[in-house]
Amino acid sequence: MTIANVPTTLFTGFFGVGKTTAIRSLLARKAKSENWAILVNEFGEIAVDQAAFESDVENNVTIREIPGGCMCCVANVPMRVAITEILRRAKPDRLLIEPTGLGHPAGILDELRKDDLKGVVDVGAVICLVDPRYVGDPRITEVDVFKDQVHLADVLIASKADLASDDDLAGFRKWAAKLFPPKLVVGEAVMGEIDGELLDLKATDERLPLFPHLHDHAESQPALDIGTPEPGKPVRVENSGQGYQGCGWVFSAEDVFDQDALVDYLGPPGPEGLEKVERLKGVFRIGAEWILIDRARSEISVTPIAYRRDSRLEIILPEGEVVNWEKIEAKLVGLIKP
Repeated sequence: MTIANVPTTLFTGFFGVGKTTAIRSLLARKAKSENWAILVNEFGEIAVDQAAFESDVENNVTIREIPGGCMCCVANVPMRVAITEILRRAKPDRLLIEPTGLGHPAGILDELRKDDLKGVVDVGAVICLVDPRYVGDPRITEVDVFKDQVHLADVLIASKADLASDDDLAGFRKWAAKLFPPKLVVGEAVMGEIDGELLDLKATDERLPLFPHLHDHAESQPALDIGTPEPGKPVRVENSGQGYQGCGWVFSAEDVFDQDALVDYLGPPGPEGLEKVERLKGVFRIGAEWILIDRARSEISVTPIAYRRDSRLEIILPEGEVVNWEKIEAKLVGLIKP
């Protein structure tokens, strides 16, 4: 079977804006007969986002992850290999790509438009999600990657519109209206429910990045072998880059956590050193069931999840914050039931 012109949509947006939620909403509404593929990239070496899609796998959905930093680096062989691999394996009717919150769209778009993928994927409009409550927050709006995520987008969506005030939404609309070149669509979404027709929207031109140097910050690196955890002895991996630091853990599948104590510890304001968490996401075994803990800054949600392999956690915060990962690990181990 020849794979050609697979409709491909790139979702961008900063940490915690709801990219995964939006994609899951689209998956829930897709035709059951269609095969979709999802390529997801994470900041750290410990992949957690893929676990959020676990319940969708049986619904003709194939997931492929690229952990350990940015998929958009120059000469990014892992990204090209991952795309080729997932297309051959899934033979999808549609491909959705979700890079990390620090992912620069230019490098990804460059890869998708190169000769070896030209004619294989059909790149549609780039969709950028923005939390309207933080449009004026300099921690985000003064970050060059965020500026290019917005600039290179063809579609701009105010995510989490139900959590924003009328003033927040009015400010978002006013800000979006001033952007140049203008967007093809400016919209709002509640619980990630964006219009599925946006996936078939075509860009009218190829926008050029404002900060082209940002996506050539690193060379491709081989996947890191993180090892195998033992009961009560997790594997820990730390990383940093682009102004942020992160730490991830993988716990043994035999470890069972106390849910109430876990949520109380990881929720806002958070343990010592984690008061300024940018992103925290983890899946945990709490007995016969498993949960997904998802925290963006001071907001946290806890939901059941179909994932059933091991417990894992990824925490991201600004690089300048002082944090004792060993102390946090010891506390987490202490929340494992005897």
